[in-house]
Amino acid sequence: MLEIRFLGTFEVKEGEYIVHFSRRRDQSLIAFLVMNRGVFHRREKLAALLWPDSDDEAGRVNLRHALWRMGKTLPSAAKKEYLLTDDLSIAFSGSVDIWFDVELMISAKNLHNADELISVLKVYRGELLPGMTEEWVTLEREYIDSIYEHQMARLMSILHDEKRWLDILEWGERWISFGQRPEPAYRALMCAHKEMGEISKVVDTYARCARSLKELELDPSVQTRDLFETLVADMTEYRLKES
Repeated sequence: MLEIRFLGTFEVKEGEYIVHFSRRRDQSLIAFLVMNRGVFHRREKLAALLWPDSDDEAGRVNLRHALWRMGKTLPSAAKKEYLLTDDLSIAFSGSVDIWFDVELMISAKNLHNADELISVLKVYRGELLPGMTEEWVTLEREYIDSIYEHQMARLMSILHDEKRWLDILEWGERWISFGQRPEPAYRALMCAHKEMGEISKVVDTYARCARSLKELELDPSVQTRDLFETLVADMTEYRLKES
């Protein structure tokens, strides 16, 4: 079975054997086919997509050479099993089993248990196909990132309902390390620190959030500011009562 990772890296493996695609366009070709597996793509479309600056004939020649190199690179059994070609079109088979981190992460939408969600979200190691700048990659990257952000927000909500404060601290920080200044992660961290009686860390977390957003010339949202003020007020009132 092939093991394919596109999140934060580009890696194709069969068992312990790493399949090396040395040329960037070869990587782009296999990535596009895998991301759209089960769909046949006409050769001229692929040539235009991957070699947009070449004329039709040069693009087709480039595609043939890339396919030849791919055939030499893939293990022979994998080539026959996964790569489907004819004179007009090319596809990566959708009827065979592979381990594919993108498909696994997308499947998170069907999970409602926190531990199951965590096991799936662990596969996210960074943006899709880092370093690739093709338009189709950019669009797919935005789509995958939106899924990741949504599923992380859902995980934070489930962990909060289950009062799993330490897990929120771990996964909130993980989200921040990968996310684009995710305010929901900072809000989840503030709530967790409040429940753990750590008022100074609530303040520190809000300050971190504000500094992070300032780099984008933004301020914390009204929702984040209101939550911070409420949490600090609640903890101050509680301490006054206790004293």
